[in-house]
Amino acid sequence: MMRTRSLLLILVLYMATAGCDMKANAGDSPGKPAPKDSFKPVDAETAVNASNKFGVNLYRKAAQDSAGGNLFISPYSISVAMAMAAEGARDQTLLEMADVLGFAATTADAKATLEQLAKVHAANSALAKHFAVASGDPDPKTRTQIQTLRDKLDEANLRANFQSKLGRYKEANEEVDRARKIADELNSLLATVDRYELRVANALWVEKSFPLLDSYTQTVDRHYGTGLVRPLDIRGATESSRLQINGWVEDHTANRIKDLIARGMLTPDTSLVITNAVYFLGQWSEPFKRDRTREEDFTKADGAKSRVQMMQDSFRKSLAYAAFDGKGAFFDTPLKVPVEESRRPATYPGDDGFQVVSLPYKGGEMSMVLLLPSKADGLAALEAKLSAENLDKWIERLSPRTVDLKMPRFKLEGDYKLGQMLQAMGIKRAFTNPGRPDGAQFFGMSKGPDPTKLLFIGEVVHKAWVDVNEEGTEAAAATAVMMLAGAAAPSVEMIPFNPKFHADRPFIFLIRDAKSGVILFMGRVQSPSN
Repeated sequence: MMRTRSLLLILVLYMATAGCDMKANAGDSPGKPAPKDSFKPVDAETAVNASNKFGVNLYRKAAQDSAGGNLFISPYSISVAMAMAAEGARDQTLLEMADVLGFAATTADAKATLEQLAKVHAANSALAKHFAVASGDPDPKTRTQIQTLRDKLDEANLRANFQSKLGRYKEANEEVDRARKIADELNSLLATVDRYELRVANALWVEKSFPLLDSYTQTVDRHYGTGLVRPLDIRGATESSRLQINGWVEDHTANRIKDLIARGMLTPDTSLVITNAVYFLGQWSEPFKRDRTREEDFTKADGAKSRVQMMQDSFRKSLAYAAFDGKGAFFDTPLKVPVEESRRPATYPGDDGFQVVSLPYKGGEMSMVLLLPSKADGLAALEAKLSAENLDKWIERLSPRTVDLKMPRFKLEGDYKLGQMLQAMGIKRAFTNPGRPDGAQFFGMSKGPDPTKLLFIGEVVHKAWVDVNEEGTEAAAATAVMMLAGAAAPSVEMIPFNPKFHADRPFIFLIRDAKSGVILFMGRVQSPSN
């Protein structure tokens, strides 16, 4: 009996890590901007808006389907892989994908939607180039300058100590001043290197006998750097094909993601596999001190408590902070409060409110944004208010404060099959056998009357791993500075108010790129594992 369909299997993965493999440079200057590249936020606006809208909606759907559990996805990674698939979609299939993926044209017209998709491709290409430049290694000359300055700094410090021991305090002070100038120059250079490592890779794997259209592979390669296609003997050597794809995955995720395609998942009917891999390694601009980490209680949504390793900094300066009430409206956190507690105004938004902080990473381009409900069981209500638009509004209200900060070390792993979720969100025809009247229309990938030469999506797989610790994690930064004035009578003695942000209960976290605003990663912690 003739098989009636070839399957399009989209495999999406991403990995992020921090910890023992992380590079460390003493004397970092966290406030220094990264070197400029030619990228401008407007270059990627179409893709950013689409990815963020889709990503938040997918997160909410996944949160509903996994109530009570941890969650971790990469909206950016999934969006990129699905955009590559959408390039081959036409007619109603394209319109459904565009609507869910967030790039639908204002008119429900396939031609206009294809034009919009072309903008998404160009924007994704600009983003990839930006990440490559921003996280790339400096030239050898810069490395040499850094080492030279380190040597000069060591020599200046030795001379200062020597002069001090001889009682020559004037000469010692001169050496100290010289050392400070060298240290300033060194810190400026250190801020431009090793800010973070972000690698993005894409590939098309095709059954060698399948007639994939050149126009499709050329378009995808032009924007996503797939290197055209990688032919495999999927029908005749299915297992070795699976191992080859898995090997590529391991190579592009520092061997953190293994066996992405499980045995039996790749079948002789599979004709095309689209892969996307993202690997991130980054440092906090101000690392937590390990000797301050303590075992403390983490209260889960049901009131149960578990002991976790809690990182802490009771006086974290210039941390981007804001608070919001139960409706998501900005809560005006006072800068100062009366000495007498009985006369103090409300300092937190109430049991139905939440707080937001943005923890910057080295270089200042990226940060982790945490959203913390006031109550342990408040995560569901916060998730109900989540949207890309609301996130932007909340992040825009962040302003620098001194904050009493605590957050747990945690590791999350996720292995997701997204096909059912995407269908529930509205991408239906893409998953339907083309032999049916309402079947998939991937005519931009292959054409012909033979149903075995047409494609549809079989499954979308997403695998993720993240580690957050004292040194760092993956990161994206977004901070808007807005100083708030205190409002109290001048006759009352006032003291500064430093809000507490203690993530000792379930919270949401996301990673944003400051220049573009794209949400690279998003998740929630219901039960930390460290």
